[in-house]
Amino acid sequence: MKQYKLTAWPDLPPRFQNTAMRRVVSEMSQRFASARELARSSGASTREVEELIARLGRQNMLMVREMPHALRPHTPWRQWMPVIALRGLVKTLRREEAR
Repeated sequence: MKQYKLTAWPDLPPRFQNTAMRRVVSEMSQRFASARELARSSGASTREVEELIARLGRQNMLMVREMPHALRPHTPWRQWMPVIALRGLVKTLRREEAR
């Protein structure tokens, strides 16, 4: 799954000048996000978001990367266990350092 981030603020055509699309552009200007994440957080349809992403891609206004493996939603829970254990260890070490 790919994630996208803006490299510059775009001039949106009238078709994309609505609140949901402005939220999408705002979020993409701040962080990498997938089309599904952008649709969910903005209230726009995934199809509209994908059309906007395609348009911005043609204008060379996007950075694109593959979603990091640790963040993929379909990762089996057994693969998360080392990450959870490591976070617990880091918290414990920080508490010990604070004392």
